[in-house]
Amino acid sequence: MLENSEPDKIERTVERIPTGIIDDLISGGIPRGSVVLLIGDPKAGKSTFLAQFTYNQLQIGIPVIGVLVDLSKYEFVSNALDFGWEFMPYLDERLVLLDAYTQRLRKAPKFSFDETVVTDVSDTTQLLDAIKDSTLKLLSNTRTENIVGFISSMTPIFFETSKREIYKFLEELREFAHRNRQVWVLEMNSGIEEPHVEMMVKAIVDGIIELRLMEEGKSLRRYLRIYGMRRTAHKLEWIQYEITSSGIKLLL
Repeated sequence: MLENSEPDKIERTVERIPTGIIDDLISGGIPRGSVVLLIGDPKAGKSTFLAQFTYNQLQIGIPVIGVLVDLSKYEFVSNALDFGWEFMPYLDERLVLLDAYTQRLRKAPKFSFDETVVTDVSDTTQLLDAIKDSTLKLLSNTRTENIVGFISSMTPIFFETSKREIYKFLEELREFAHRNRQVWVLEMNSGIEEPHVEMMVKAIVDGIIELRLMEEGKSLRRYLRIYGMRRTAHKLEWIQYEITSSGIKLLL
């Protein structure tokens, strides 16, 4: 049921959604009812993380809502094939991809008869309504209450929407995720917005996954760290990872 009637019920145990990527670092998974920020350098592997996370959820029977702001459905589905992740069999039934890219890029009229098209990404109320409608659709299609979602990426939204509206949207999405025990992962490029804006976003969310490209000698190496994850014991140091033919692999 949408909007849990007991939002303030005490959680005596923490139910977690496994990511299939970083679970060894976060006590087995992300706590249900969390909004997590995936922030990092451009080309550090954030999009790969989201696609891998999505595929892993579908493999264990958890439906996914994806909001595509910085790439098309075609690109998202096609890019995943490079790693052997096939999304076509799941589309619409267990994987709902909301297209917030096409109208924004082409400056098309801000209306559409397609319910999976977000016509105005600067209208955060419309965006949240689309997420709620997609939740209802997945609940009617499946028998699980476990639903996860992602936004790829928040960065273009910052260019087209006031900071106040974005903060309000994040708080409302967080409340929605808490009430319905969903997990949402929000992608964002680091270093694009002013430091105080990044700090405000980090203060609103329930956890941060940070990806970095670091120069060592004559090579660029990838590192990640996780912090601020609610009700989770985790390491704070940087952990090296690689992007292989099967996705992100931690070098533990």
